[in-house]
Amino acid sequence: MTTAVNSTINVSLGEIKISNDPNVILACYGLGSCIGISAFDRVSKIGALAHVVLPNNKNSLTESSPAKYANSAVPYLIQEVEKMGARKERLVINIAGGAKILSCIPAGSMLDIGEKNVVAVLEALSKQNLKVNNQDVRGNIGRTVFLHINNGKTLVKTAMNQIVEL
Repeated sequence: MTTAVNSTINVSLGEIKISNDPNVILACYGLGSCIGISAFDRVSKIGALAHVVLPNNKNSLTESSPAKYANSAVPYLIQEVEKMGARKERLVINIAGGAKILSCIPAGSMLDIGEKNVVAVLEALSKQNLKVNNQDVRGNIGRTVFLHINNGKTLVKTAMNQIVEL
């Protein structure tokens, strides 16, 4: 009897990856101010992970990289998982990231991209009538997010090697 080996697929800056393969783990490595959005439909077993870089883009879905911006990444993610058979109302959403990595940036500053990303992602999810199941956001530490397609678990590993399940 052979055991399936998990395959980890990297979700790079401004990308969304989707899978229904139970042997796949989707991963956003080294999130600082970026946000990782995981979405999983427990019925269809379809999962997606987005690596959001910036809060807003005025061109929305016409942009060649809609996953790069919070305001276009969320509707694009929903559109793509629904094409594969997931249902928006069944999605379990978790988010992580949005850190303020540079301590010299004052709170509330225009340069606090992590905070702006958190606010923009939450706003984009709200516009889609989606609630966040769990989140590990803000602070000043980097994170890596893993979405396990076999069971829908979202794990966050901090730069300090702590692992948290969302």
